[in-house]
Amino acid sequence: MKRNPKLSGYNRKQALDAKPVAFPPVRTETKGEKLYVTLEFVRPRWQRVLGADKLCERSFGLDAYGREVYAACDGKTPVKTIIKRFAKKNHIDPAEAERNLTMFLKTMIGKGLVGIPLPDRNAIPEESK
Repeated sequence: MKRNPKLSGYNRKQALDAKPVAFPPVRTETKGEKLYVTLEFVRPRWQRVLGADKLCERSFGLDAYGREVYAACDGKTPVKTIIKRFAKKNHIDPAEAERNLTMFLKTMIGKGLVGIPLPDRNAIPEESK
């Protein structure tokens, strides 16, 4: 699975049915209310040409809400279910929760914390066969 998939071209239903998966961390550490997740990345080729090591680590700090969303990214739970649970637990309007969580998921995807294996756009749905 690619770390930064292109999400354009997928409709809202496909995006809400997608099941995000958190990439396995090298380590996690809790400091106060924050969870720090450290992941290993392959450096871009140009950095390696200049003498940098092939692999590097990056840490990301997640607050209580971020932790909740990150923990829900298990590869089994659809985005729409994560949104419903988050809205209910935190007493937030579902539409507001959808806006905020989809933006947060896009941020986590862009940073390489989470990936979303999306179905092939050209695949024929099972019920159509």
